[in-house]
This record gives sequence, C-alpha cells and structure tokens, in this order.
Amino acid sequence: MRWLVVTLAVLLLVLQYRLWFGEGSFAQKAGLERQVEEQAARNEVLVERNRVLMEEVAGLKSGLDAIEERARTDLGMIKQDETFFLVVDSRVKKREMTPSPQAESARRIERQREDDAADSIPTGLEAPDTTPDSSHEPEPGAGE
Repeated sequence: MRWLVVTLAVLLLVLQYRLWFGEGSFAQKAGLERQVEEQAARNEVLVERNRVLMEEVAGLKSGLDAIEERARTDLGMIKQDETFFLVVDSRVKKREMTPSPQAESARRIERQREDDAADSIPTGLEAPDTTPDSSHEPEPGAGE
C-alpha cells in the first residue's frame, strides 16, 4: 500500500509540473492570449487604415474634387488664374520649418535651370591672359 501512495504522489507531481511549466501550461496559455490581444489591436489599426484607403479610392474614382485636392496637397499645383500666397509665421524657428512641396519643386527646377545654363556655356573660349608680358617691360636703366 505504501508503494501505491508513493507512485500516486510522483504521478501527481509529474502532472502538476506539466500543468504549470510544460507544454500547454498556464504560462504558455497566458502568453498566447497576450499575443492574440496584440494581434487584434494591430488588426483594428489595419482595418481602419483600409477603410480610409477604400474611401479615398472611391473618391478618386467618382469625382474630380478628390483629384484636385490630391494635386494641390501632394503636388503643390494651383489653378491657372489662381495666386498662391505662402504665409510664414515669424515666431516659428527656422529649424522647425519644413519646406512646402511648392518650395521644394521650385528649388529643384531652379537648380536644374542653373545646371542647364552652366552646361550651355561654350567651353572653347579662353579667358584673356592678364599676366604681364616680359616683352613689354621697360629695360633696366632706360627710363632713368
């Protein structure tokens, strides 16, 4: 009878070990539940993003207003008879200011024009020689 009690006690300890620390334990179950919650939160964010993108696609397919808005905000375009005014807050520090898309494209176009202008200058012309010529120097003692 004593060996039966010892055998059952050992069996109980082995099963309890698996329950608390082994594969399929309470700790592993809690970890998996935490991962499921994290994934569900990520999925909610992605579902919202997809909803916004689907609305944007529907807007782009259905009307010109959405296309005009994208052209204005993303490409910095303006209408033909429209004047663009950029209002700069003088209280904003220069390092905090980020250039607008219009300013970036204007700078890029200006740099391209400067590069094109520099490339179109003829290179076959030489600058006149400004070094004094030894043949035109007065001879020593000639002017005294």
